Amino acid sequence: MTKHPRAQQTSNPVNPTPEDADARQRIVRDRDAAIETLRRLGVVPTEDTGGARSATLDEGDQAQASERQDMGVAYRERLADRINRLTRALELLTRGTYGVCEVCKDPIGAERLVAIPEVTTCRECQERVERDAA
Repeated sequence: MTKHPRAQQTSNPVNPTPEDADARQRIVRDRDAAIETLRRLGVVPTEDTGGARSATLDEGDQAQASERQDMGVAYRERLADRINRLTRALELLTRGTYGVCEVCKDPIGAERLVAIPEVTTCRECQERVERDAA
């Protein structure tokens, strides 16, 4: 079990390490991109299938339109959840506890943090959670 060499507290929040500065930059970039995507999705009008137009759509077309709308809602919800997780990661960085597993309190691997900057559990704990849920 290889662990990232971070201590339980990632750094002094007043004087961040270069790794913390890089993490903050990645998190802010990802959060800004997600916010922009959500903003664009929010201003795009949803397909209206009501009224006179629905009279020209058969049941299959109506079902497809409804499914597309449901998928859009689900995607927006996932984006909003990710924005919240990224914001929380920034808070953890500010407190100096970013990169510490919330379950076992061990450091989270650097590769995992680069791949999923908002992650709050180490790989081992996440696998255990997923096994227990199955």
